[in-house]
Amino acid sequence: MRGDKKTIRIFWTLFAFNALFYIPGATFGAYIGVYYRSRGMDVSQIGLLSAIGPLLALVMQPLWGVVSDRKGRHMTVLRLALVGSAAGVLCYYRADTFALFAVCVLIYSFFNCAVGPIGDSIVVDMAQENGLKFSSIRMGGTLAYAVVVIFAGMYLKTNPTASFGITAAAWAIMLIITRFMNGEVKTHKCEKQAGILTVLKNKKILFVLFYACVFQIVLGCYGSFLGLVVTDMGYDNAVIGRLMCVSALGEIPVLLCIGYLSRKIRIEYLLLIAGAAMTVRIWLPLTGSIAGIFLGQSLQGVTYMIMYYSCVMFMNENLSKELHGTGQSLFYMVQTGLACTFSNIVGGWLGGKIGLLKTYFLYGLILLFVTVLCAFVLRSHFHKKKQEQKEAEFL
Repeated sequence: MRGDKKTIRIFWTLFAFNALFYIPGATFGAYIGVYYRSRGMDVSQIGLLSAIGPLLALVMQPLWGVVSDRKGRHMTVLRLALVGSAAGVLCYYRADTFALFAVCVLIYSFFNCAVGPIGDSIVVDMAQENGLKFSSIRMGGTLAYAVVVIFAGMYLKTNPTASFGITAAAWAIMLIITRFMNGEVKTHKCEKQAGILTVLKNKKILFVLFYACVFQIVLGCYGSFLGLVVTDMGYDNAVIGRLMCVSALGEIPVLLCIGYLSRKIRIEYLLLIAGAAMTVRIWLPLTGSIAGIFLGQSLQGVTYMIMYYSCVMFMNENLSKELHGTGQSLFYMVQTGLACTFSNIVGGWLGGKIGLLKTYFLYGLILLFVTVLCAFVLRSHFHKKKQEQKEAEFL
């Protein structure tokens, strides 16, 4: 990597920050559903527990974003969220009933829902201000997740509660790393009249948020219950770890070329490509083969990563800097709030009624229908816009 010492230092600081952000997903998120089941929770209860965090995020993520933008104190808000996340996940050590698990989820999610959007806002801003590629920085999260998740699967197989201590340590180390980022963060205080309504006036943003919501409903259902599908097939946490590793490694090719793709293909079409691939991915477990699930996990790059990267960059490029925190929080609210609440509650209920595989089929069918419909709408819209431009040039 070329650049002066300051630029190189900033790159590796952001790389490490991003890497640590995805470790809790490898040590906690990937296995918590299986842990709930081992403590006597059924599919519908697991769905409800998985939905509490996203439901809370619906309210808290926009508020966290507005507070950080209005005060211009993004780093202060991020540090508060990291401290709360580290303390909150330790509460799981004391939980053994549905009610206690619900309380733990509430405490943990209250703070944790702010880390992603505020962290992304800071990282993307610092990357752009220093001429760094966000895709290269995001690679840190992919590599860290791929390495940690496979070892976590083997270790947590015999020490499941260790997940909570390891996750808390990751949040604590992230807090320390923010000390090295502090001097490089430029604050952009938001004017009082600007906020969520300002962001929602942009029709392109509304379309992106709508499709991201539908996409995440399907991906959320797939991810929340995949561990249960795999264990129902007779496999354990070690296999789940390998599946998650394949998923993370599948992001690498996309991260290497996403910058080029985003310059050549409209964001709207990239999202539709990701949606079509997600339909295939959620249907692959219906084969009843672990090989099919491994193949589906390899599609993580062309499904989740295209959607995530495109939306994060789209928000930063289409909003003024003082609204970056609000924009990213809205995206996370849709992604991990509205969509995941629906997918977990309805997915858990349907899974208990008709089975998880039939639920996967139904969710895939819905995504396919919405993707085809959006493709026709976009084609008509861009064709009409092109005709209007030709008429304007003629006049």
